Amino acid sequence: MPYLYSIRLTQNENISNMNEFKKTLGPWQGIAMTITTFVGTGLMVLPAMSVTEAGNFAFYSWLITVLIIIPIAIVFALLGSRFPSSGGASHYIGQAFGETAEKAVGWLFLSILLVGPSVAIKVCAYYLAIVLNLSGEWVLTLSVVTIIGLLLFGIIGIQTSAKIQTMIAVVMVMAVILLAFQGNIMASTETIHTPLSIPEWQQALSAVSVVFWCFLGIEVMAHMGAEFKNPAKDFPIAMLGGITVVVLTYLTLVLLISWHHTYGSEMQDSQSIALLVEKLMGLTASKWFSAGAFLISFANTAIYILGFGRMVQALSNKKAMPSYFKTLNKYGSPGRGIVLVCAVCLLSTVATEILNLELSWLIEMTNGTFLIIYLLATIASWKLFNGKLKLLSCLSLSACLVIAYQIGLGMLFAAVALTVAYLWEHFQSTKLISASINSEV
Repeated sequence: MPYLYSIRLTQNENISNMNEFKKTLGPWQGIAMTITTFVGTGLMVLPAMSVTEAGNFAFYSWLITVLIIIPIAIVFALLGSRFPSSGGASHYIGQAFGETAEKAVGWLFLSILLVGPSVAIKVCAYYLAIVLNLSGEWVLTLSVVTIIGLLLFGIIGIQTSAKIQTMIAVVMVMAVILLAFQGNIMASTETIHTPLSIPEWQQALSAVSVVFWCFLGIEVMAHMGAEFKNPAKDFPIAMLGGITVVVLTYLTLVLLISWHHTYGSEMQDSQSIALLVEKLMGLTASKWFSAGAFLISFANTAIYILGFGRMVQALSNKKAMPSYFKTLNKYGSPGRGIVLVCAVCLLSTVATEILNLELSWLIEMTNGTFLIIYLLATIASWKLFNGKLKLLSCLSLSACLVIAYQIGLGMLFAAVALTVAYLWEHFQSTKLISASINSEV
């Protein structure tokens, strides 16, 4: 996506004007930005899914994923500080593999529309089901209702400011702290089991393919580095400090959910925090929490949809898509693009239900798409870096390959999407060259 700060899409659409990097960030602002990037809809579902997947080894699944992510984050940070560009990961890939690859990666970002938003929409539906006291049989209907709401929200052009987004992240972190006090976090540490045998380590690693969703948006580091007043001093503090807060927040929920047994099926995993609140504070509190969780998830998903709509409009302006989509409506919103995006989300959601695809499978396909982008950007960094920094690129590449192995067949979606996108762009470039030669003749 030419750049949606992540299609978990991360929550900051307009962090700065990328045409000129303004050195305004200090360590605290950097920490806040990092937290806002990684604390979103995933907080509602990932902790329980990791426990369902890895059992009592889920705690180590998160620690392993963090260790794997750090070199990738550092590579993006160095790319951003040494070679600042508004193009982000796509730009660096273009530098290494050419313009065709750069454009193909843009289409690869857009392909996430087929799988990514469906996860967030379904999470919204699960929490809305609790509020309305409906069973899991209503999830598809509630998903359609959510999509209609997102369509109206997007057409009108309502936007969530960066301050409100940050506030949402802070509220979520504070809610987790409250649950930690109510749920006896110290006692819940008894659920931590250290893997000792090879099968136990394999079980811990099995959840990495899901946990990785939490860190989608790590490429934002490529832009943050150039915006610090003192990058060498403040940026490492912001990155490590922010990631530490994020990981502690998720780990707290992992322990509480495991201790109170609010996980298991897809529906239980998606409603795990509401079930936890019900156990600790009662049914009424759970319904109020579910209402808040729905609104937060809806707001985050709306940002994704708006971002995708703007991307469709941008592609239309570049003549990569029909000119029909470049028109803005009276609210200044890319209404036609948003209608297309919501139509794709509707088809994707219905197909997911008909094919009975699990939420974890959709998450892994989305993760695989981002991972290919990170892997290509890491290879690009090896070409751009000098000296010992190339070793860091190799370490980051190894980290990407470890996650790819854990995702397994989920990587096929991204591989096919990238291949099709590359062949399309190659065909288009060849067509333009041929037209240019013919005109000269």
